[in-house]
Amino acid sequence: MERRGVVKGLFGGLFALLGTGRGRAQGTAGAGGAEPGFDPEQLKAMIAYPVEVVDGAKALARWEQLRAQGKGYPVVVGDADAMSFFAEAASFDDREDPQAILARASGLAWPQAMYDARRREREAFAAEYAPGDIEEEVEADVGEWPATVADGPELTTSEDILTGKPYRPCFIVIFPARHGWEVPAYANWGGWNANPEPALHVAALKSWHERYGAELVGMSGDVMNLRIAGRPATREEALRLAREHYAYCADIVDQGVGTLSALAATYLKSRWWFFWWD
Repeated sequence: MERRGVVKGLFGGLFALLGTGRGRAQGTAGAGGAEPGFDPEQLKAMIAYPVEVVDGAKALARWEQLRAQGKGYPVVVGDADAMSFFAEAASFDDREDPQAILARASGLAWPQAMYDARRREREAFAAEYAPGDIEEEVEADVGEWPATVADGPELTTSEDILTGKPYRPCFIVIFPARHGWEVPAYANWGGWNANPEPALHVAALKSWHERYGAELVGMSGDVMNLRIAGRPATREEALRLAREHYAYCADIVDQGVGTLSALAATYLKSRWWFFWWD
C-alpha cells in the first residue's frame, strides 16, 4: 500500500483506503445503508452494556440526548460489523479489568508517554533485523501551510464513509463511564497494529478534554471521532498538536492529508478530530 499517494481533497485519499483492509470494520452497508442478515436485538445481546438502535441520520441528535441524561457515556459505534467488533473485544479471556487500565493511565504523562511508546516500538522492531535490512524511518513532512482548508470529516461512525449513506441500523453503546476518556478502558479498545493500548487512549482523551474540551462521540473498530469545544489559538500551537496527533495516529497524515501543516490547518477551522488506524 502506497503511504504517500495523491490526496483528493481533505482526507479524500484516506477515505478511499478505508475500502480495504481493516477499514472493513466500518462496514459496507447495502442500499440505503441497510444491512440484511443481521438481527439488531441479537447483536445488542452480545455485549453487556446498554445499546440503542437508531437511524444513522439521527445518531448525533440521540447521542446528545443520551449524553445529557448522564446515565453512562454513549458512543456511536456504527453498523453491525462495529457491534460485532466490540462484542468480540469484550469477550477476550485475557481482557484487563477496566479499573486497572484507568489506574495505569492515571500515571502516564501525556504526550510524553506516547512518544516513549513509539520509541520502544522502533527499538524492538529494529532489534529483529540486521543493520541495513530495514529502511530508515521517515518523519512526517511539515510542508507548506495550505492556502485554503476544506471542511474535514465530522461524525463518520454513523454512516458508510465511502457512500455517505447513514447506517440503518446504527448502534449506540452506553458504557458505564462518567467521562468519554474512560471509554477505551471499558471497551478494551486498542493495542493492535499501530493502534495504542487502551491506557494510552485514556491518557490522550483525558488530556485533550482538559485542553480543548474534546468529547468522544464516535468509535468503531478502527475509527474515532472527537468533537472539540476549543481550538488551538495559533498556527504554532496547531502544529504542536498535529505532531502530537501524528505520534498517536500516523495514518491521518501518512495515508491522509500528507503533511503536518495540512493537518494543523484543519484544527484552526474544524470542531471535529478524526483518527483512523490501518
